[in-house]
This record gives sequence, structure tokens and C-alpha cells, in this order.
Amino acid sequence: MTLLSAEKIAKRFNDQIIFENSSFTLQSNERIGLVGKNGSGKTTLFDILTGRQMPDEGTVNKNKSCKIDYAEQEKDDYLNLTLFEYIASARQDLLDLHFKITQIEEQLSRTPNDKKAIEKLGELHSKYEHEGGFIFETEIKTILGGLAFEYDRFNDRVANFSGGEKNRASLARVLAGNGNLLLLDEPTNHLDIESTKWLEEYLSKTDKAFIVVSHDRKFLENTVNKVWEIINGRIDFYVGRFEKYLVDRAERKRLHEHKYKHQQERIAQLEDFVRRNMAGQKTKQAQSKLKYLARIKRLPPPESDGSGPTIKMETSGRSYAHILEAKDMTVGYGDTEIVSDISFDIYRGDKIGVIGTNGSGKSTLLKTLIGEISEISGDLKLGNNVTVAYFDQELSDLHMDKSVLENIWELDPMVEVGVMRSFLGRFGFTGEDALKIVSTLSGGEKTKLSLARLLYHPANFIIFDEPTNHLDLSSREALEEALNNYDGSCLIVSHDRYFLDKVATKIFYVHNACLSIYNGNYSYFEEKQQKYADIKPSSKKDSTSKQNYLEFKEKSKRASKLKKEIQSTQSKIADHEKRLETLLEEINNKIPKNDWEKLQDATDEKVRTENELLHLYEKLEELNEVELD
Repeated sequence: MTLLSAEKIAKRFNDQIIFENSSFTLQSNERIGLVGKNGSGKTTLFDILTGRQMPDEGTVNKNKSCKIDYAEQEKDDYLNLTLFEYIASARQDLLDLHFKITQIEEQLSRTPNDKKAIEKLGELHSKYEHEGGFIFETEIKTILGGLAFEYDRFNDRVANFSGGEKNRASLARVLAGNGNLLLLDEPTNHLDIESTKWLEEYLSKTDKAFIVVSHDRKFLENTVNKVWEIINGRIDFYVGRFEKYLVDRAERKRLHEHKYKHQQERIAQLEDFVRRNMAGQKTKQAQSKLKYLARIKRLPPPESDGSGPTIKMETSGRSYAHILEAKDMTVGYGDTEIVSDISFDIYRGDKIGVIGTNGSGKSTLLKTLIGEISEISGDLKLGNNVTVAYFDQELSDLHMDKSVLENIWELDPMVEVGVMRSFLGRFGFTGEDALKIVSTLSGGEKTKLSLARLLYHPANFIIFDEPTNHLDLSSREALEEALNNYDGSCLIVSHDRYFLDKVATKIFYVHNACLSIYNGNYSYFEEKQQKYADIKPSSKKDSTSKQNYLEFKEKSKRASKLKKEIQSTQSKIADHEKRLETLLEEINNKIPKNDWEKLQDATDEKVRTENELLHLYEKLEELNEVELD
């Protein structure tokens, strides 16, 4: 069933095209990952789908049965609700039914023989059960537990929660709604790894369609079956999981560049022929080719998807080998111990990932290491010649009312403006972007600006608290490369499993008021955890195993046939490309320039080969888009 469709929609801000002439449909079984660079228009598209903004052109049509659940921009009155009440307000229909049931029950306590009231109560109970009212309370508890809210906080007022907790509460409210389309904007930003895994499982089992904006590569791979990418003022559509999108995107780009190159060569040859022969003996041929040139549907030149940041991390000088030593340390607030018996050493070049559930003590540990709070007991020693820098996930160092340029310039006021602009350009702030007021930036752009401020002055020991929050894919990759090339030491709190796999050489796992050390990346940590997990294999046989096997066998046949056809097409493309190179060599270097007959024959064959190549490219693209499910 089609839930909604968009036809030729466009949105612009000032002179910037967000997207234009974009059309799509959304089916009830689709799970879509919406990706794009920071500031590309992902949140704007959500606003258009929910009616918070109108497209400048085109229309969005919603099926009558389509109900969207999304994180609304709430008024302050919800802050006075308890956490449980706030989540329950997602189903106002059930709350209204429950209120009516309570009213009638009170009435019957006074007039127990009121037949009309008894009949009405039966109808309401039946409707309440049909709408899931009797299990709704359990569902709320399940969702809140999955998103790492402790049971004893269910009745706390929302106003008392931190910013990250409010975001998690908002996500819980979306999941608890009765809509059939979820719009999720960066849902994993304030989740720990366990809650992210829970959300992945929840989304894999839901019968609701969803569009999720996320840059968490592992999360996208585990949840979506289509990818929409906002790029260069349009929306590109890809079928398949996230890893397939990355492959298909690169292949599309390669094919387009190849087609464009060959077309330009052909056009140049035709134009040269027309120029040389328009006034000569071959005027008619030249005129014919001129008409052909006018009819050619010219391919647009290959696009750049915008240069991502080129982050470079410099050290403040070579420190001693021993960066930091913690021995029998306990951290906490006042006399309240959060994590105890902490002992570890950090050496020059270590890249350490810090993981643990929300509230386990990671932030407390970091604040102790940077000296914001004192350790309760034990020893903490910083090595010689160590310069510490700290990235705060709250971005508290930014001046929201000042421009991007002013935020950097204040760090070194005597430096020329050109030098500062060049430095900002490395983080993606080019041209007019450097003059934007910080409060108008997207979440990812603010994170990049905070990173720029952090890295302006070199340090040889950097502590990061969630540095990838809101960063787009190219920015995450740039940060990964910078960290891998950095010869200083890092301590990184992150819940991005892919990022930790790429960067971390050790894992500090904070749990049960203790700190455990794993000498490897996140996958190594997960492997060790799995090894010690208490897994009991089921002795029951799946009653549908035979059917599943038959379906798998049939699917494998189709996959094998498709694979052979793709390989055959790729082989033909390679043969044609080789033949084309041979023809070009013959035309340019081997056939005598006065042998017009051979030149014409070779040119005609080249044209046929090019046309066949175009047909093969189109066929390969169609084959790559075939869905087996």
C-alpha cells in the first residue's frame, strides 16, 4: 500500500537549491535510510512530509490511512508531565477511552443496575482491548527499558531530565505512537550501544514503515532496505541495504563518468569533421553531422558531491612514552562512588575507545581525567610534556550568536583573515559558510566547528566525548583518517561501533562500577563478550525449516542466474571497451590519414561499438537494481 507520494517537489532557501523536481512514493513495507551531507536538507524533507513546511513547487499526497509519528517541536507544557505520562500521551485516543471507562465505572459504583451504562462499558472495554489499551502500559515499559530508562525514574518529571534524556524520551514517544510511518531524525545520537542494538531489533520486527536520518553506518546496515540520498539539489534512490548503496553509488558514478567521456570524444570528433568540411567537398556530410549533433541528448558532466572536510591533527610536540597512569583510582561526586578500582596506563600513540551504558560513569571518568572533578581516592599522574585537549559533546565552547569565522578568530586574533578562512575550509566552511551565525548551523556543522576550535591549537593527548554525533559520513571518514594519522594519544567516548572499529586500538569498558580493558577494537571486544555469554542452543526443530530451505534454494537459483547475467554483461562491456581502445589507436595512429575509406569504416565501427556500450551500461544498471526478495 502506498502511504504517501511526492510529485516534482522543490525547496529553496534564498539562492540555495535544497532539492527540485523530486518525485517518489513510500510503500507500507519500506525501511528507508535518508543520508546526505550536513545541511543538505534532510530535516527540511521531514518538515515537508509532516506539513511543517510547504514545498515551493510540487505536491505531497498522503493516503487517508497514513499516520505519521515523529518528534514534534514540543511546547514547554510537556515538561511538567512525568516520563510515563509523556510517553503515554502518544496515544491520546487510548487515554480518552480510559477516561470514559473510568467515568462509567464510577457511575456504576453508584447505580450498579444501569443497563445502558453496563452496555456502554462493554463497548468501551471491547474497543479499548481492540486498540491495544490493555497491553499499552507494558509496551511503554518495554520501550523505556530498551532505551535505558531506569524503572524508578518513570514517574520523574521530564523537566528534571538532561538534554540527551529528553531526546531519548522523545524517541520513546514516537515508537509508542499508533502511526504506520515513523520519521526518525538521528535516533542513535543519545543512545548507548546496548540501546542502539535494542532499537535495531525493534525496527527489524515492527510492521511500520520508517524513514531514518542517520550517519551510523552499522545501524543503517542493520535496519534499512532502501537508501535515499540528498545530493546536489536532488534525491537519488537506491534499493538494498546500506553496504549495497555504497557499492552502487560508486558504480553509478563510474558509469556516468565513462559514458560522459566517450560522448564528449564523439562530439569533439563530429565537431571537428563539421569544422573541416563545411565548406569543402563533404559539405552535405558535414551538414548531416551538424544536424546529428543538434539531436544528441547530451549527458551532464560528472558531478562532485562536494569536498568533505580534510581534517588534520597536529601534536604539540613529542611527549614521553608514558602519557597517563591511573592506579587504584575511584571516581565519583563527593562521597558517592561511581566507578572504583580503576588502574590503567596510556602510552604515546594509544587510541582508546571508552564504551558503557548511559549512566555507567564514562563522563565522570572523563571529567576526572581533565581535572574538572577530583578523584575520590587512588593516584592519577599525567606524564611529562603532555598537552591535553578536550572535546565536549555539549559543544559548550561555541558562541551561538557569533559567526563561524568569529568563533575561530577569537582563538588567535592577530592572524590574517585569509589564514583563518583557509583553516575553516579544511572543515568544510568555505565562502559564505564562514559568515553564517552559529545558531543557524545544522547539528553536524556545529560539531565540525567545535572540532575546528579544538584542533586549532595542537595537543598530544586529546579526550573526545562523542565526537561523531551529528557528523555526516564524509566527515566521520575524515575524522577516522585524521585519528589514524595522528601520532599523539586519544581517549574517545563513542557509541559508533563502525568508528570504534576503524580507530580504536584498545577498549575501556565501564560497567557494574568497574573498568575492564580489551586490547583490540570494538569487534574484538564484542567477540570476547560473545565468547563468555551464556548461550543455550535450542533443541526444538523449526517446523518451517523445510519451507525455509526450499525458499532459500529457489532464491539461490535466481541469485545465481542474476550473477551470471551480470558477469556476462560486464565481460561484454570489457570486450567492447577493449575494441574501442583498439579502434581509437587505429584511427589516431595506424590508419594513414589519406586512406579515407579505412578511416570511415573504423569510425563507423567505433560509433556502433559506442552505441552498443551505452546499451550494455544501461542493461548492467538495470541488473544491479533487480531485487531478489
